[in-house]
Amino acid sequence: MAGDSNQMSFARYQNNTAKWWLKDPGLRQNVLHCIGLYFAVFYLGYDASLLNGLQAMPQWKAYFNDPDSSYLGLISASLFLPAIVTPYISSAINDQWGRKASLAVGSVVLIAGAFVNAFARNAGMFIAGRCLIGAAGPFGKITAVALLQEIAHPRLRAILASSFYCNYYVGSIVAAWFCYGSLHWGDTDDWAWRAPCLFQITAPIVVLLFLAVIPESPRWLVHHGKTDKALSILAKYHANGDQNDELVQYEYQEICAIIELEEMNKKTRWIDFVKTAPNRRRLLVLLTMATGTNWSGNGIISYYLTPVLNLIGITNPAQISGINGGLAVWNLILAYAGSLNAERLGRRKLWLISTIGMLASYIVITGLSGSFAEHKKHATGIAVIPMLFIFYGFYDFGWTPLPFSYGAEILPYHMRLKGLGILLSVQSVAQAFNQWVNPVALKSITWKYYIVYIALLCMYLALVVFFFPETRGLTIEEVSLIFDTGRLGNASAATAELQQHAADMKVIQAEKQGSSVVHVEDKKSADVPA
Repeated sequence: MAGDSNQMSFARYQNNTAKWWLKDPGLRQNVLHCIGLYFAVFYLGYDASLLNGLQAMPQWKAYFNDPDSSYLGLISASLFLPAIVTPYISSAINDQWGRKASLAVGSVVLIAGAFVNAFARNAGMFIAGRCLIGAAGPFGKITAVALLQEIAHPRLRAILASSFYCNYYVGSIVAAWFCYGSLHWGDTDDWAWRAPCLFQITAPIVVLLFLAVIPESPRWLVHHGKTDKALSILAKYHANGDQNDELVQYEYQEICAIIELEEMNKKTRWIDFVKTAPNRRRLLVLLTMATGTNWSGNGIISYYLTPVLNLIGITNPAQISGINGGLAVWNLILAYAGSLNAERLGRRKLWLISTIGMLASYIVITGLSGSFAEHKKHATGIAVIPMLFIFYGFYDFGWTPLPFSYGAEILPYHMRLKGLGILLSVQSVAQAFNQWVNPVALKSITWKYYIVYIALLCMYLALVVFFFPETRGLTIEEVSLIFDTGRLGNASAATAELQQHAADMKVIQAEKQGSSVVHVEDKKSADVPA
């Protein structure tokens, strides 16, 4: 729990605007802007279901000569290889030109990649299109969640931010059912697979349209000396234009204080992530989330549902596409259930519920798959399907909504984009490795490969228990200091530290103003003839 002073400030968030956000002009615009940023993650969910759908599509397999497991791994991994590098380019653009510039660059490159994908003449061109899409992804993926955290009204920030990655499954649903429909266009119709690929241009176009109205990050503006504009944005969207509103002044002073505190330290470098114990803990959490999002067993189901279902005797393309589409809808529902409870239950509880549930259900999936492989009982194979839904339900509840929103929270402003860049870069390495290895391993050792993920889930559970602090009930500035107060954090200490620094800054500013007045008075006295 945060301290009394923090609870008092949080009460102000509740009272300065209409209780129901739809009835408040400023909040309506604020929520609309955040929803516009959700489209930045649409592409990744779309791609996961798209590749599953294409693998079940005879037209696509015939056009690309029925790719084998190793070539299929290359096609899948090609999306993630460029994203190992581009997060650092995105971070540099963010620092220099702002969040909106990075989003614009990523959207344009993503549109280009979708066109190359859709009009591919051969497998090499198809892979090149996926490389462009993968290169573009980090520009939107890490920038959008950072900007969302920085513009959202504090009362709505937790739910808006934790819902960000849930929209992965909106893309997943669209791709799954698009492929299901186009499956029946005819065995010789190339547009059965080209049309779903071309539809990937939709989300980046929406992001480009929203950039015309979405404000720049107030924190970036303060950091670059544009304090009046930052205050104006906070007032417009958090208090309907009232710059003297208590919440607006509280936020503005917190932002100025934390950025001033960071500016007093030397410029952030990549090496800073390992120089102090708090930063090493931040880095450990980032690396855990980066690898855990794909090394917890979900990567097999996300990109290789067709081979997984083949292992339990399900080979009909329509059945596979139907399961893929149903799983996407289920995932969206459960992911939003997790995001809506992130503030009520707390992030730490969500992490624990999610990881424990995944471990238990994956053990059952492994047992059922092994039993089917040995006895070939149809009922045993069918029993795996609901367990896949249960496993993904637990994954959705915590590991879908939290990694990027939690990562953005726990990092101070000056480390935020660099830290998210590390998160996405390492995640891309893990995904590329995973997607290359998974089809080969599934073909070679079949269901026994699942045992590797059981061991990994045990490791991730231990890391969550010992290193993931609770962050609910705090502003983003207060959360960014939580690791400075211990391994599992101390909310009251983080709040007190930030408020003390804000008070110190007020004293320093008052002293500076006082000395300026004295200096002016002395100068006037000196100008008066004796």
